[in-house]
This record gives sequence, structure tokens and C-alpha cells, in this order.
Amino acid sequence: MEIDNIKSVWQGIPTYEKDKKELELMIKKNSHPILNSIKKQIVMELFGFTAFLFCYFTMFDGATKPIATNLLIITAILLQLLYGYKGYLMQSKFRSSTNLNNDLENFASRLKTYRLGAVMARVFFAIALITFFSYDVNFSANKFWALGFIIVVFSVQLWFLYNIWTKRISRLELVLEEFKMGFH
Repeated sequence: MEIDNIKSVWQGIPTYEKDKKELELMIKKNSHPILNSIKKQIVMELFGFTAFLFCYFTMFDGATKPIATNLLIITAILLQLLYGYKGYLMQSKFRSSTNLNNDLENFASRLKTYRLGAVMARVFFAIALITFFSYDVNFSANKFWALGFIIVVFSVQLWFLYNIWTKRISRLELVLEEFKMGFH
């Protein structure tokens, strides 16, 4: 009896239908909160890295360092920016076909590949930054301790980055498992 009441209430709820143009506009806007946060992160990184690139040559003595060291830091920064943009594109271009389960499995696989690339790009950035700032430095015991501390900080950041992506992938895989359990 109670289920019949629930069914009748459910069927009595009016549905607001959007026309095709409204749906296409929503898809084109890419206004999902996750996409908005990724956009904000990309913009902040773009401004920060751009500011660094404009002042590193004079403020951080880039002019006195070899061209290879300068190219290393520039390449590492560009790689960071490109990976951020790649992640945004990957999230914003996801579209489901007729088989949502397969689409999500493929997306989870691409996220795993992206996670590895993002972590490797960050490792490359850390190596480039340490190389740039430690070039032509005479290391004393205190400077070695400072370098060790910097390496520990970078390692913790890499661990957090890896765990963030692992949690995102795990949540997606959990949804996939729920889909599979629901269909059996």
C-alpha cells in the first residue's frame, strides 16, 4: 500500500523539460563546479608562473646561469601549465555515449594515465627548480640540511598530489562498481 502511494506521488510530480537549445547551452558553458575550480587553479598557476618567468632572469640571477638551466626551468613551468590545461580539457570534454559504464571505465583509465603524467611533470618541475636555485652554490652543512628540507617538502607535495588523484579515481571506480552491482 505504501509503495503505491509513493508511486502515485512520484508520477504526480511535474517535470520541467528543457528544449534542445537550453541543454546544448548548458553543455557548452561547462559550468560544473569542478570545472570552475580547475579553471581557477589554472588561472592562478598561470599568473604565478608568468610572474616568476618575468622576474626570475633578473631577481633570481637567471642571466648568470647557463642556457640549459634556464631552458630547464622554462620547460618545467610550461609542462606544469600544459598538464593543468590537459586535465581541464579531459574533464570538460567527457561525453557519454550509449554505454555509460564503458565510458566511465575508459575515463578512469585515462585518469590513471593522467595521474602518472601529472606526478612526473611535478617531479620534473621540482628537479628543475632545485637545479636552477642550487646552480653554482657552494654547499655547507646548513645548506645541505636546507636542501634536504626542500626535498622533503616537495616529496610531501608529490604524495598529496598522488593521493588526490587516487581518491578521485577510487570514487569513480566505486561508482562503476555500484553500476555493476545494480545491473546484476
